[in-house]
Amino acid sequence: MNFDSALILAGGQSTRMGYDKKQLELAGAKVIDRLIAGLGSIFNEVLVSSNQTFINENVRVLMDGLGRGPLAGIYQGLIHCKSDYLYVIACDMPFLSVEYIQYMRKTISAEAVDACIARRRDGFYEPFNSFFSKQCIPCIGDALTRQEYKIRPLLDKLNLHIIEPSTIDQYKGDMFFNINYIEDLERAESIMRGQLPQD
Repeated sequence: MNFDSALILAGGQSTRMGYDKKQLELAGAKVIDRLIAGLGSIFNEVLVSSNQTFINENVRVLMDGLGRGPLAGIYQGLIHCKSDYLYVIACDMPFLSVEYIQYMRKTISAEAVDACIARRRDGFYEPFNSFFSKQCIPCIGDALTRQEYKIRPLLDKLNLHIIEPSTIDQYKGDMFFNINYIEDLERAESIMRGQLPQD
């Protein structure tokens, strides 16, 4: 099995933030540029899903070809990536955990699954900071063709390895923290300055 590809989901305008999340900055640098650099140290191939202009010499930018939303981005990433499994993260999730990514890789190596997904404490799945297999392509394609763009119904049809909160707690950092509001950005900046724990 090959786990050498990563995809950053970088959709367009964020209604909650009021501007394109690709422009998010922390400590004077764009979050997406930090993600590209961090993922580039872990993966041989880094892809970005974006239907708006985005230029970075270290990545390949993919446009949606079928459907819309994050699921359409994952679909294009799986079609075009060079590896068997694709790591997926959103462009508003600034805190990578190399240790957690390596844990998922080892887990998938021991147990061939369609996807490796975390479950939150509220019982819902966290579809990002996860791995998806090329085996998902037909199922995702069928969903997009039917204009079913939500990820949760798709996950119910896949063979998943689910990572429970008790396991996630063993890893330092808040790799599931995401920035939806200005308040989240302020908290992320405080975390980066070491003024707040990443809980």
